[in-house]
Amino acid sequence: MPDVPKWRHFLRFWRADVDADIDDELRFHFEQRIEDLRARGHSAQDATRIAHEEFGDEAATRRGLREIGERVERRRERMRWWRQLLADLRYVLRGLRRTPTFTAGVVLTLAIGIGAAASMYGTMRRLLLEPPPHVAAADRVARPYFHYERAGDSARTFDQLSYPFYERVRTEARTLAGVAAYSPGNSLTVGVGADARMVHATFVSAGFWRTLGTRPALGRFIADDEAHPATGARVVVLGHAFWQRRFGGDPAVVGTTLHVKGLPYRVVGVAPRGFRGVDLTDTDVWLPLFTEADGQGRPATWHTFASSSNLKFVVRPRPDVPPARVAAELSRLQKLLVEEEDRTFPSQYRSHFRTHVSLGPLTGAAGFDGRRIPEATVAAWLVGVAGVLLAIACANVASLLLLRALRRRREIAVRLALGMSRRRLAALLFVESAALALSGGVAAAMVIAVGGAWVRRVLLPGMIAESAGVDWHTVALFAGTVVAAAVLTGLVPVLQTRRDVAAGLRDGAQHGATRRSSLYRGLLVSQSALSAVLLVGAGLFVRSLHRVTTMDLGLDPDHSFVVRIDFTGTGRPGPDVMAFHERALERLRAVPGVRSASVSVSAPLRTAQGGSFRLQPAGEVLSTSKGVPFVNYVSDGFFDASGMRIASGRGFLPADRGGAPVVVVNEALARVAWPGRSPLGECVYPTWAPDACARVVGVVRNAHTFQIREDQRLWLYVPLDPTDVGDRVLLVRAAPGARGMERTVERVLRELDPGLPYVDVHRLGDALDPQIRPWRIGAAVFTAFGALAALLAALGLYAAVAYAVAQRTREIGVRIALGAARPAVARLVVGDGLRIAAVGVGMGLVLALVGARWVADLLFDTSPREPTVIAAVAVSLLGVAAAASLVPARRATRVNPTEALRAD
Repeated sequence: MPDVPKWRHFLRFWRADVDADIDDELRFHFEQRIEDLRARGHSAQDATRIAHEEFGDEAATRRGLREIGERVERRRERMRWWRQLLADLRYVLRGLRRTPTFTAGVVLTLAIGIGAAASMYGTMRRLLLEPPPHVAAADRVARPYFHYERAGDSARTFDQLSYPFYERVRTEARTLAGVAAYSPGNSLTVGVGADARMVHATFVSAGFWRTLGTRPALGRFIADDEAHPATGARVVVLGHAFWQRRFGGDPAVVGTTLHVKGLPYRVVGVAPRGFRGVDLTDTDVWLPLFTEADGQGRPATWHTFASSSNLKFVVRPRPDVPPARVAAELSRLQKLLVEEEDRTFPSQYRSHFRTHVSLGPLTGAAGFDGRRIPEATVAAWLVGVAGVLLAIACANVASLLLLRALRRRREIAVRLALGMSRRRLAALLFVESAALALSGGVAAAMVIAVGGAWVRRVLLPGMIAESAGVDWHTVALFAGTVVAAAVLTGLVPVLQTRRDVAAGLRDGAQHGATRRSSLYRGLLVSQSALSAVLLVGAGLFVRSLHRVTTMDLGLDPDHSFVVRIDFTGTGRPGPDVMAFHERALERLRAVPGVRSASVSVSAPLRTAQGGSFRLQPAGEVLSTSKGVPFVNYVSDGFFDASGMRIASGRGFLPADRGGAPVVVVNEALARVAWPGRSPLGECVYPTWAPDACARVVGVVRNAHTFQIREDQRLWLYVPLDPTDVGDRVLLVRAAPGARGMERTVERVLRELDPGLPYVDVHRLGDALDPQIRPWRIGAAVFTAFGALAALLAALGLYAAVAYAVAQRTREIGVRIALGAARPAVARLVVGDGLRIAAVGVGMGLVLALVGARWVADLLFDTSPREPTVIAAVAVSLLGVAAAASLVPARRATRVNPTEALRAD
């Protein structure tokens, strides 16, 4: 063979394209090589042998050449495909650049739809599906739930029990590899003086981090002996975000001192980023369970009470033990604890509960009763709502692309007539939709970042931790959504290209293609229908939010403020603290804008304590099926300061503090204790002074104790003795229109005593905000999505009507030339738009009514078929449709018949 590169010979063989040609070429060069070798002096036998060695087996050579040819062909095919794709992309980008309004509208629409869907999915996943961060083998860790059932009473479930139960489980359980108790959601002060701040704290028992399998980011965690009741060591572990915020991420913080509630604590470590235990609440500092002390620094003794229910638990079963066996063992230990506690009471006061324990996972956003919290349920619904918005966005984009294809109908027909295959045309249209979808995806990434931050900080504050890494599930959903949007939006105009080529050449862009496109009308109807569904949901949640925020709570949540000052660790004796509260009370009452002020032991909507009272000196302690009444010790002015209303009698007077014993009861207690008669003048006997008659001087209307939804609780109010030593809170009620009361109260108190620790001033209704949050989330997101959906539907309808007017220019000109009044032409155009909207709205309202029963549990005192909401949605969407049709209708009335007929 000549000394020519083999690939060049191969190209000649490959261009032959058939095996016969390859064989002929191969035989020719084989014979030529033999002749060349003989000319150089080789014998015929040696020349043939050498040629065979160089060429090898002819069949193998032929197969090798064929395989190489196929590879080259595939490579050339790929190159042709890429060149074709790049050419299509350049063509599409030039076209999109020539129509910036259309391009921006499509990209923004896709960004809203894709961004909303991905943001809501990420929120739902972090609430419901993701295990707590930094918990090793989280599927092997469980929460115990304690169930109580008694004959004639409803069953109850709680996730809290006592420290003695923890000790019993820790020492006696054989099915567990680890158990821990903890108390989350505590608010306390850190720092001193002006640097003092209120933070969220969690108290943990021995073995907490070991049970969770968590490792510190810095330093170490609290040791077992430091969390023992006999030790109560003053050590603290910082939350990662608190460490970054307060200390700037300084690693030298380990070993320093942090003042907690005025007492010095040694920082021993920093928790890993994003770690928040197993609850949906942020934690700034982690403390040993038994460092919580009274106001004089003495260790707390609550851990000795078996009947207390103030600790949550987390357990890690042994690898070879099934959960049912663990639950059975915990049920046995709980039963033993209840029986031992019952034996300390007389038989008539025993609980007679049937109890058992169940285990729940760490995921699922479960509340204290093991059921999903309302925020998580609403978040799951919002994923579906975001999906609906995404469907509306895709329908809108598909309709716009279809409209674009209809406008290019003659061009498409010419392309097909000149030989372009439908497959090639479909590829071109898909490239256009893919380019728009990718651009929308890039913009959606910004929507996800902004929307995710808004959800975390505004709608679900403190419930979703900042992710320590990339959420690949959300990324996968995002990518899949972009691809699906590209396919779905590109499929619609592709289907339109299946129309007859001759019809396209004949009709072109001059005869109402849009009117004959049932697919286009279907997209517009679907947008209106889905918009109606979202707006009905928005209306129901807005109605619920309005009712829950305007309901009568029996007090004033908006203008009353709770003032707390934690004197723990300041070294002030109890009488000095009480004297300060009395001075503060008088000073606050003199502040302009303050309507009333009072001091009490318990803060409404925040804390409550039970009291033991009798109606007869030798009678039984007053008790109902719901337990003993709550009691609060208050000063004069308490009912006005909290916004409670006196139903009969009077409130407390200054002389009642330290005078003859008197009490005020609420209406619920009055009905139970003195049914059918007025309680005024009746006696109540406290158990600590069984012969002392405290006369009822007033009846106050019922007020909510802790919950938005709750049964009426029994309350009794007693005058606060100014010499009693104990916890105090101040209540301040501002006059209507007063502004900045929180800052004013803090400034006044610091002027009164510059050495005060942190002064915590909060609106009374702030305690209810977490309960109102589900309706606020639903109202905000449904309203935002519904408004966006209505806007997209209006834009789609406007584009359709405007295009129809442009296509029917000749028809409108003929009508006007024949004497049609211009208002009649306007009604004709608006009527077309209203008919499409009416069909869509009707279908949407039917869908909303069918699905109403699924959202009934999420509403507050609102029917899911609220007629005013349905009517308002129908009127609003039809009004939007009419407004979207008015501009094209006005344009139609200005058509010049002469010019329209000449143009045709």
